[in-house]
Amino acid sequence: MLKILLGFLPWILFGFLAGPPLTRLEMALAVSLLAGLALGFKDLRRGFFLTWGTLLFFSFSLILVAFLKNLWIVEHMDLLARGTLAAIAWGSIIAGRPFALQYARESVPETYWRTPAFIHTGYFISMVWGILFLIALGASLFRPYLDLKAVWLYHLLATGTMFLGIIFTQWYVHRVRRARQTSES
Repeated sequence: MLKILLGFLPWILFGFLAGPPLTRLEMALAVSLLAGLALGFKDLRRGFFLTWGTLLFFSFSLILVAFLKNLWIVEHMDLLARGTLAAIAWGSIIAGRPFALQYARESVPETYWRTPAFIHTGYFISMVWGILFLIALGASLFRPYLDLKAVWLYHLLATGTMFLGIIFTQWYVHRVRRARQTSES
């Protein structure tokens, strides 16, 4: 669980640090890129989807924002970030390498890796994350149409989905482990 949380830490940092003015956004991109590299160095060599997607997103975004001053990217950063997270989750599923399964292998003995229950759990958790990222993307799409009284709804949906995903993953993994222990007894 800690490993997947560390995988999302660059995105969480970005969410807290990014904002106006432009220098703050540039700083958030640089910090998130450095955090992704520092925390995911080993995962990059192992081909983790989340780590590679994080590295690519923050690298290209930093170049486009800090060096090329692309204002379209700046204006749409929220949509691009949430769309990238959704693409990482669904792309890993489509590629047959669900990102949650990649992290689960870090804490589960290799004897379980090919069991149907383990594989199903990895796919299911990755799909839940994918749905949560699509909800956050939807919130970002509708944000411009919300009045000031409804902006709290955007923040709840856009930022709450990350924490909901972490809580869900923890709960579901605990539930699966408890069921496995019960069936082995």
